[in-house]
Amino acid sequence: MNEFDFSSLDARTLKTLLVILEEGSISRAAVRMGVTQSAVSHTLEKLRLILGDPLFVRAGRGITPTERARMLREPVQDILDQLKALTDQRPFDPAVGALQYTIAANDFQRDLLFPGLLRRMLAEDVNINLRFIPSGVPATNLLRQARCQLIVTPMPPDGADIYQTRLFDDEVVCFYDSEVREAPQGPQAFNDADYIDVQFEDDEEVFSALYASLGMTQVNSRVTVPNFGALAAFLRDSDMLSLQLSLLSRVTLQGLASCPPPSPAERITMYMAWHQRDHNDPAHRWLREQIKGFAGELLST
Repeated sequence: MNEFDFSSLDARTLKTLLVILEEGSISRAAVRMGVTQSAVSHTLEKLRLILGDPLFVRAGRGITPTERARMLREPVQDILDQLKALTDQRPFDPAVGALQYTIAANDFQRDLLFPGLLRRMLAEDVNINLRFIPSGVPATNLLRQARCQLIVTPMPPDGADIYQTRLFDDEVVCFYDSEVREAPQGPQAFNDADYIDVQFEDDEEVFSALYASLGMTQVNSRVTVPNFGALAAFLRDSDMLSLQLSLLSRVTLQGLASCPPPSPAERITMYMAWHQRDHNDPAHRWLREQIKGFAGELLST
Protein backbone atom coordinates (compact mmCIF):
# COMPACT_ATOMS: atom_id res chain seq x y z
CA MET A 1 0.00 0.00 0.00
CA ASN A 2 1.24 3.50 -0.77
CA GLU A 3 2.30 5.69 2.12
CA PHE A 4 -0.38 8.20 1.06
CA ASP A 5 -4.03 7.40 0.45
CA PHE A 6 -6.95 9.48 -0.78
CA SER A 7 -7.53 10.98 2.68
CA SER A 8 -4.30 12.94 2.20
CA LEU A 9 -5.93 14.95 -0.56
CA ASP A 10 -6.96 18.32 0.82
CA ALA A 11 -8.13 21.48 -0.91
CA ARG A 12 -4.70 23.12 -0.96
CA THR A 13 -3.11 20.01 -2.46
CA LEU A 14 -5.71 19.90 -5.22
CA LYS A 15 -5.39 23.64 -5.79
CA THR A 16 -1.65 23.19 -6.25
CA LEU A 17 -2.31 20.75 -9.08
CA LEU A 18 -4.56 23.26 -10.85
CA VAL A 19 -2.10 26.13 -10.45
CA ILE A 20 0.75 24.07 -11.90
CA LEU A 21 -1.51 23.14 -14.81
CA GLU A 22 -2.30 26.80 -15.44
CA GLU A 23 1.21 28.15 -14.99
CA GLY A 24 3.10 25.31 -16.67
CA SER A 25 5.91 25.87 -14.19
CA ILE A 26 6.63 24.86 -10.60
CA SER A 27 8.48 28.10 -9.90
CA ARG A 28 5.65 30.28 -11.28
CA ALA A 29 3.10 28.22 -9.35
CA ALA A 30 5.09 28.85 -6.16
CA VAL A 31 5.15 32.61 -6.77
CA ARG A 32 1.43 32.69 -7.46
CA MET A 33 0.59 30.68 -4.33
CA GLY A 34 3.01 32.62 -2.13
CA VAL A 35 5.01 29.55 -1.08
CA THR A 36 8.47 28.20 -1.75
CA GLN A 37 9.32 26.19 -4.83
CA SER A 38 10.26 23.25 -2.62
CA ALA A 39 6.81 23.32 -1.02
CA VAL A 40 5.16 23.04 -4.44
CA SER A 41 7.57 20.26 -5.44
CA HIS A 42 6.80 18.38 -2.21
CA THR A 43 3.05 18.66 -2.83
CA LEU A 44 3.51 17.46 -6.41
CA GLU A 45 5.46 14.43 -5.22
CA LYS A 46 2.65 13.63 -2.79
CA LEU A 47 0.12 13.84 -5.61
CA ARG A 48 2.23 11.57 -7.78
CA LEU A 49 2.28 8.92 -5.07
CA ILE A 50 -1.43 9.15 -4.35
CA LEU A 51 -2.53 9.18 -7.99
CA GLY A 52 0.09 6.79 -9.34
CA ASP A 53 1.05 9.05 -12.24
CA PRO A 54 3.97 11.42 -12.90
CA LEU A 55 1.41 14.17 -13.75
CA PHE A 56 4.10 16.43 -15.25
CA VAL A 57 7.17 15.52 -17.28
CA ARG A 58 10.13 17.54 -18.50
CA ALA A 59 9.75 19.25 -21.86
CA GLY A 60 12.79 21.31 -22.81
CA ARG A 61 13.32 23.80 -20.01
CA GLY A 62 9.75 23.49 -18.77
CA ILE A 63 7.23 20.83 -17.89
CA THR A 64 4.18 19.48 -19.66
CA PRO A 65 1.17 17.72 -18.12
CA THR A 66 0.48 14.06 -18.75
CA GLU A 67 -2.86 12.99 -20.17
CA ARG A 68 -3.94 12.00 -16.65
CA ALA A 69 -3.16 15.47 -15.31
CA ARG A 70 -5.15 17.13 -18.10
CA MET A 71 -8.12 14.83 -17.44
CA LEU A 72 -8.03 15.72 -13.74
CA ARG A 73 -8.51 19.47 -14.29
CA GLU A 74 -12.30 19.46 -14.50
CA PRO A 75 -13.10 16.95 -11.71
CA VAL A 76 -10.60 18.61 -9.36
CA GLN A 77 -12.14 22.02 -10.05
CA ASP A 78 -15.61 20.56 -9.36
CA ILE A 79 -14.42 19.22 -5.99
CA LEU A 80 -12.92 22.59 -5.03
CA ASP A 81 -16.13 24.35 -6.07
CA GLN A 82 -18.17 22.05 -3.83
CA LEU A 83 -15.85 22.65 -0.89
CA LYS A 84 -16.02 26.39 -1.46
CA ALA A 85 -19.82 26.30 -1.49
CA LEU A 86 -19.72 25.10 2.13
CA THR A 87 -18.46 28.55 3.17
CA ASP A 88 -21.01 30.65 1.26
CA GLN A 89 -23.10 31.39 4.36
CA ARG A 90 -20.19 32.31 6.61
CA PRO A 91 -20.15 35.71 8.39
CA PHE A 92 -17.97 38.16 6.52
CA ASP A 93 -16.14 41.27 7.66
CA PRO A 94 -13.72 42.85 5.15
CA ALA A 95 -11.68 44.28 8.00
CA VAL A 96 -10.90 40.80 9.37
CA GLY A 97 -8.37 38.59 7.65
CA ALA A 98 -6.61 38.86 4.30
CA LEU A 99 -8.47 39.02 1.01
CA GLN A 100 -7.00 37.83 -2.28
CA TYR A 101 -8.56 38.16 -5.71
CA THR A 102 -7.46 37.55 -9.28
CA ILE A 103 -9.13 39.85 -11.80
CA ALA A 104 -8.97 39.61 -15.59
CA ALA A 105 -9.02 43.05 -17.19
CA ASN A 106 -7.20 44.85 -19.94
CA ASP A 107 -5.08 47.82 -18.98
CA PHE A 108 -7.82 50.35 -19.74
CA GLN A 109 -10.37 48.85 -17.31
CA ARG A 110 -7.68 48.06 -14.76
CA ASP A 111 -6.19 51.56 -14.69
CA LEU A 112 -9.56 53.31 -14.79
CA LEU A 113 -11.17 51.51 -11.86
CA PHE A 114 -8.75 49.80 -9.55
CA PRO A 115 -5.98 52.19 -8.43
CA GLY A 116 -8.51 54.55 -6.81
CA LEU A 117 -10.58 51.69 -5.43
CA LEU A 118 -7.51 50.04 -3.92
CA ARG A 119 -6.41 53.30 -2.26
CA ARG A 120 -9.85 53.60 -0.69
CA MET A 121 -9.79 50.03 0.61
CA LEU A 122 -6.32 50.40 2.10
CA ALA A 123 -7.35 53.67 3.76
CA GLU A 124 -10.18 51.70 5.39
CA ASP A 125 -7.65 49.12 6.69
CA VAL A 126 -8.86 46.35 4.38
CA ASN A 127 -6.05 43.82 3.96
CA ILE A 128 -6.51 43.08 0.27
CA ASN A 129 -4.24 41.75 -2.46
CA LEU A 130 -5.20 42.11 -6.11
CA ARG A 131 -3.64 40.12 -8.94
CA PHE A 132 -4.42 41.19 -12.50
CA ILE A 133 -4.19 39.13 -15.65
CA PRO A 134 -4.97 40.36 -19.18
CA SER A 135 -8.42 39.43 -20.39
CA GLY A 136 -8.06 40.10 -24.12
CA VAL A 137 -11.38 38.97 -25.54
CA PRO A 138 -12.21 36.76 -22.55
CA ALA A 139 -13.13 33.09 -22.89
CA THR A 140 -15.37 31.23 -20.45
CA ASN A 141 -12.43 29.07 -19.36
CA LEU A 142 -10.93 32.03 -17.51
CA LEU A 143 -13.82 31.68 -15.05
CA ARG A 144 -14.66 28.00 -15.37
CA GLN A 145 -11.09 26.97 -14.59
CA ALA A 146 -10.92 29.54 -11.76
CA ARG A 147 -7.98 31.34 -13.34
CA CYS A 148 -9.66 34.48 -12.06
CA GLN A 149 -12.67 35.37 -9.92
CA LEU A 150 -13.83 38.36 -11.97
CA ILE A 151 -13.62 39.67 -15.52
CA VAL A 152 -14.15 43.34 -16.37
CA THR A 153 -14.81 43.61 -20.09
CA PRO A 154 -17.11 45.01 -22.78
CA MET A 155 -17.34 41.47 -24.18
CA PRO A 156 -18.38 39.15 -21.32
CA PRO A 157 -18.21 35.42 -22.04
CA ASP A 158 -21.49 33.56 -22.44
CA GLY A 159 -22.58 30.50 -20.48
CA ALA A 160 -25.34 29.25 -18.24
CA ASP A 161 -22.82 29.20 -15.38
CA ILE A 162 -21.61 32.78 -16.01
CA TYR A 163 -23.17 35.81 -14.30
CA GLN A 164 -22.74 39.38 -15.46
CA THR A 165 -23.77 42.88 -14.49
CA ARG A 166 -23.41 46.26 -16.18
CA LEU A 167 -20.81 48.64 -14.76
CA PHE A 168 -21.12 51.66 -17.05
CA ASP A 169 -21.70 52.81 -20.63
CA ASP A 170 -19.23 54.82 -22.67
CA GLU A 171 -19.14 56.41 -26.09
CA VAL A 172 -16.71 55.92 -28.94
CA VAL A 173 -14.66 58.98 -29.89
CA CYS A 174 -11.74 59.68 -32.20
CA PHE A 175 -8.50 60.65 -30.45
CA TYR A 176 -5.81 62.79 -32.09
CA ASP A 177 -2.97 65.15 -31.20
CA SER A 178 -4.30 68.70 -31.58
CA GLU A 179 -0.73 70.04 -31.55
CA VAL A 180 -0.14 68.32 -34.88
CA ARG A 181 -3.46 68.24 -36.68
CA GLU A 182 -7.05 69.41 -36.63
CA ALA A 183 -10.03 67.15 -36.07
CA PRO A 184 -10.98 65.28 -39.26
CA GLN A 185 -13.92 66.87 -41.05
CA GLY A 186 -16.36 64.62 -42.86
CA PRO A 187 -16.43 60.88 -43.65
CA GLN A 188 -13.76 61.08 -46.34
CA ALA A 189 -11.25 62.64 -43.97
CA PHE A 190 -11.83 59.78 -41.53
CA ASN A 191 -11.47 57.19 -44.29
CA ASP A 192 -8.25 58.72 -45.59
CA ALA A 193 -6.48 58.91 -42.22
CA ASP A 194 -3.99 56.45 -40.74
CA TYR A 195 -5.16 54.68 -37.59
CA ILE A 196 -3.70 53.11 -34.48
CA ASP A 197 -5.58 50.04 -33.29
CA VAL A 198 -5.35 47.63 -30.37
CA GLN A 199 -4.99 43.92 -31.07
CA PHE A 200 -4.72 41.50 -28.16
CA GLU A 201 -2.59 38.37 -28.08
CA ASP A 202 -5.63 36.29 -29.12
CA ASP A 203 -5.60 38.23 -32.44
CA GLU A 204 -8.90 39.94 -31.75
CA GLU A 205 -8.96 43.58 -32.86
CA VAL A 206 -10.90 45.70 -30.39
CA PHE A 207 -12.81 47.77 -32.91
CA SER A 208 -12.44 45.74 -36.09
CA ALA A 209 -16.23 45.51 -36.50
CA LEU A 210 -16.76 49.11 -35.42
CA TYR A 211 -15.19 50.65 -38.51
CA ALA A 212 -17.66 48.93 -40.82
CA SER A 213 -20.61 49.97 -38.62
CA LEU A 214 -19.48 53.59 -39.06
CA GLY A 215 -19.37 53.21 -42.82
CA MET A 216 -15.56 53.31 -42.86
CA THR A 217 -14.58 50.76 -45.46
CA GLN A 218 -11.02 51.87 -46.25
CA VAL A 219 -9.45 52.14 -42.80
CA ASN A 220 -5.67 51.92 -42.79
CA SER A 221 -4.41 50.52 -39.49
CA ARG A 222 -0.91 51.95 -39.75
CA VAL A 223 0.03 50.73 -36.25
CA THR A 224 -1.33 47.86 -34.19
CA VAL A 225 -0.39 47.64 -30.51
CA PRO A 226 -1.07 44.89 -27.92
CA ASN A 227 -2.64 47.10 -25.23
CA PHE A 228 -4.24 50.49 -24.64
CA GLY A 229 -1.21 51.82 -22.80
CA ALA A 230 0.79 51.86 -26.02
CA LEU A 231 -1.62 54.13 -27.90
CA ALA A 232 -0.43 57.47 -26.56
CA ALA A 233 3.20 57.07 -27.59
CA PHE A 234 2.15 56.64 -31.23
CA LEU A 235 -0.63 59.23 -31.23
CA ARG A 236 1.46 62.05 -29.79
CA ASP A 237 3.42 64.06 -32.34
CA SER A 238 1.70 62.29 -35.24
CA ASP A 239 -1.26 62.96 -37.50
CA MET A 240 -2.75 59.50 -36.89
CA LEU A 241 -6.16 58.80 -35.32
CA SER A 242 -7.54 56.17 -32.97
CA LEU A 243 -11.17 55.25 -32.35
CA GLN A 244 -11.47 54.37 -28.67
CA LEU A 245 -13.75 54.74 -25.65
CA SER A 246 -13.91 58.29 -24.34
CA LEU A 247 -12.91 57.32 -20.78
CA LEU A 248 -9.41 56.57 -21.99
CA SER A 249 -8.98 60.34 -21.67
CA ARG A 250 -8.88 59.79 -17.88
CA VAL A 251 -6.01 57.32 -18.03
CA THR A 252 -3.78 56.46 -20.98
CA LEU A 253 -4.86 59.22 -23.36
CA GLN A 254 -4.88 62.18 -20.97
CA GLY A 255 -4.15 65.45 -22.75
CA LEU A 256 -5.04 64.24 -26.23
CA ALA A 257 -7.95 65.80 -28.09
CA SER A 258 -11.01 63.90 -29.24
CA CYS A 259 -13.95 64.39 -31.56
CA PRO A 260 -17.07 62.41 -32.52
CA PRO A 261 -16.70 59.65 -35.14
CA PRO A 262 -17.93 60.24 -38.68
CA SER A 263 -21.38 58.86 -37.87
CA PRO A 264 -23.15 58.02 -34.58
CA ALA A 265 -21.87 54.88 -32.91
CA GLU A 266 -23.63 52.70 -30.37
CA ARG A 267 -22.51 53.24 -26.79
CA ILE A 268 -20.28 50.49 -25.43
CA THR A 269 -21.25 48.80 -22.16
CA MET A 270 -18.60 47.65 -19.69
CA TYR A 271 -19.56 44.52 -17.75
CA MET A 272 -18.36 42.60 -14.74
CA ALA A 273 -18.62 38.81 -15.11
CA TRP A 274 -18.10 35.94 -12.66
CA HIS A 275 -18.71 32.21 -12.29
CA GLN A 276 -21.63 30.70 -10.41
CA ARG A 277 -19.22 29.18 -7.87
CA ASP A 278 -18.55 32.69 -6.56
CA HIS A 279 -22.07 34.08 -6.89
CA ASN A 280 -23.08 33.58 -3.26
CA ASP A 281 -19.65 33.89 -1.69
CA PRO A 282 -19.83 36.83 0.76
CA ALA A 283 -16.27 38.05 0.10
CA HIS A 284 -16.85 37.93 -3.63
CA ARG A 285 -20.21 39.65 -3.33
CA TRP A 286 -18.59 42.39 -1.24
CA LEU A 287 -15.92 42.98 -3.92
CA ARG A 288 -18.53 43.18 -6.67
CA GLU A 289 -20.46 45.77 -4.68
CA GLN A 290 -17.29 47.80 -4.11
CA ILE A 291 -16.39 47.80 -7.81
CA LYS A 292 -19.89 48.68 -8.96
CA GLY A 293 -20.21 51.47 -6.40
CA PHE A 294 -16.83 52.93 -7.29
CA ALA A 295 -17.61 52.80 -11.02
CA GLY A 296 -20.85 54.69 -10.40
CA GLU A 297 -19.03 57.38 -8.44
CA LEU A 298 -16.30 57.67 -11.04
CA LEU A 299 -18.76 58.19 -13.88
CA SER A 300 -20.71 60.80 -11.94
CA THR A 301 -17.68 63.11 -11.67
